[in-house]
Amino acid sequence: MTMKEIRERWEESTPYDKSLYIEYLSLCNHASDEDFYYFLHPKESTQAQFLSVLDLLYDQDCYALLFRFLRDNRDRLIFPEFSLIEGMEIREDIEKRFNMYRF
Repeated sequence: MTMKEIRERWEESTPYDKSLYIEYLSLCNHASDEDFYYFLHPKESTQAQFLSVLDLLYDQDCYALLFRFLRDNRDRLIFPEFSLIEGMEIREDIEKRFNMYRF
C-alpha cells in the first residue's frame, strides 16, 4: 500500500474514523504476524500470546482497539480463584469500604 492510497482512505473518513484508522494502521504496521493473527483470533491464543497482543496495543497507543479487544474478550481476564485473595494483606477498614461499595 502506498502513502497515496493511505491518504485517499484517510480523506474519505469521518473524524472518529480517522482516529480509529490511525490505530488500525499502527496495528497493521507494527504487529508481528503472530500478534496480528491472535488479534484476529484471540480464542486460539495462549495466555502469553493474548497478553502480547494487549501489550502491543498499549505500546502503540491504540486505546480504542485495546478497549474493544478487552471488551470482546473479558472472559480471558476473569480469575475466580480464592487463592488470589488468601495472598492479600487485608486492610483493617475493609468492611467499611465493602459496605460503601456494593458490587
